[in-house]
Amino acid sequence: MRHYTFALIALILLGLIAQFSAAAPPAGNVTKFDLPNRGGGGNTTSNHPLEAIAPDWQKFTAKSDDAKVNAALAKARASAEIAGTSLGKVNNWLHRVALKRIDPKTSLYYPEGNWTYQDAWADCYPFFLWAAWATDLDTLNGPVRKALHAEIKNCDKDFFERPENFFGGSEYVKDALIAIVEVTGKDEWFDRMQNIEDQIWKNPPVKTPYGNIPSTNVEINGEQLQALARMFTMTGEKKYLEYGNRLASYYLLGQKNYAPSRLRDHGCEIIGGLGLFYAVLKDHDPEAAKKYVAPMKVMLDRVIKEGANEDGIMHDTLGKRGGLSDGWGYNYVGHLCYDQAEGKPIYRKQVENTLRNLQKPAYKNRRWEGSSIDGFADSIEGAIYLLNRVPVEEAFAWVDRESAANLYYASQPGRLWGTMKLQANGVRTTILQALMHTRGVRALPWQDGLFLGATPEGTGILLTVKSVPAWKGKLYFDLPRHRLYQGLKRDYPRMNTVPEWFTVDPAKKYVVQNVATGKEEICTGKELSEGYAVSLAKGEELVLTVAEKK
Repeated sequence: MRHYTFALIALILLGLIAQFSAAAPPAGNVTKFDLPNRGGGGNTTSNHPLEAIAPDWQKFTAKSDDAKVNAALAKARASAEIAGTSLGKVNNWLHRVALKRIDPKTSLYYPEGNWTYQDAWADCYPFFLWAAWATDLDTLNGPVRKALHAEIKNCDKDFFERPENFFGGSEYVKDALIAIVEVTGKDEWFDRMQNIEDQIWKNPPVKTPYGNIPSTNVEINGEQLQALARMFTMTGEKKYLEYGNRLASYYLLGQKNYAPSRLRDHGCEIIGGLGLFYAVLKDHDPEAAKKYVAPMKVMLDRVIKEGANEDGIMHDTLGKRGGLSDGWGYNYVGHLCYDQAEGKPIYRKQVENTLRNLQKPAYKNRRWEGSSIDGFADSIEGAIYLLNRVPVEEAFAWVDRESAANLYYASQPGRLWGTMKLQANGVRTTILQALMHTRGVRALPWQDGLFLGATPEGTGILLTVKSVPAWKGKLYFDLPRHRLYQGLKRDYPRMNTVPEWFTVDPAKKYVVQNVATGKEEICTGKELSEGYAVSLAKGEELVLTVAEKK
């Protein structure tokens, strides 16, 4: 478990009016779904008659009257206000906005914007699912799951075998199904992911000295490296490792001193992809991984030396050209993955300094992509991935400030997101920031006026849950999903994931203590992951500490 101190900051109550435009699909895209587009792609921000609900925190006296416990509780309460506000909006968005985009006749999900695999299914559907996973499991196992069934039913069985559909399929796998499988494991979404991957690799058309590959497009190949690493660890099928080796060799061995020229979206996927694939390969075939050690480091060094500014933030392109990339954090994920694989902090200090530099005025409300929420969402998401590995107090404060102002609009209680892909990314990162403040614990089903926050305490966590109206539900504790769901030997930094903050091992026992009464319970990790029952009267606060039993 990683420890850090949350900076207790005043949230900036600032709302920005954003205008969005859906990106056009690349030439040659084919989709069977030629049904009418059910939405625009303009400003889809929605306003609803919601009121801000604030918890009335009462003086709390712990049974032990421990000053350290009360200090931790103050941090947990601050986190609860942040997570309560943002998850409340996610829950309202799910029920008031997103669910209304389900077609009652077909069960298909029709977000606003381009209704294609690389847009609607890759960038909108996964965070529709994440919202349900984070707030309402009945919706997840109802309309969200049915939408997957409908997508499969309406798609030709050999659709993704055709090269013109590789991009849409690869986007659907990397941006949607990987993100979903990270939180659901080997469920139906994994089956869909494996089916699409097997289609893409059935007859790859591009000949190379290392074997045929699907494309020379760096975005597709970066996505595929991220997918193939996971496919191998989740199935044990060596063909996925062999496919990944073809791609890694094509770039790292076939191109001298390779580094991608594009360091933002549509280019930076290759950095994280090569980083994760190299780490997995080294775990399972260290001899084969040796040939990539030197060229990997050349690539990672070039990205920093030729791509980053004096604060460590990458430009859009190598050579320090263009604006600053909102994908800077995604790129550093590859660097930290390399560090972990090599077992030494080669790039950690660089990442730490970059995160600390976020406190500079240049990065306050910075418009990474004009007024689009997507630039904020991507930049903050990348920072969260890094903070999970390299805790820097100034950067935690930056994430909280930028999220309140530019993601979930803390000053505008009734302002919800639309459903087109750029705003769906806002929902995604809002969920990630909220779970950072709950240490991965989820309170389900969510309701308005519920507040949940947690902070490290000793070898475990201290958490508080309070509800303004009465609430009955369960607290779901996170698992080491990297091992149990992904089959990874180590929790490697990776994109399209929900970081693990505090996890319980199903086979181990944990002490759950009610801090007010001192009463202790012994629960297995399995029991905690399946839900710890809680019933709160109106305005009641429950404070617990959870730690592994010694």
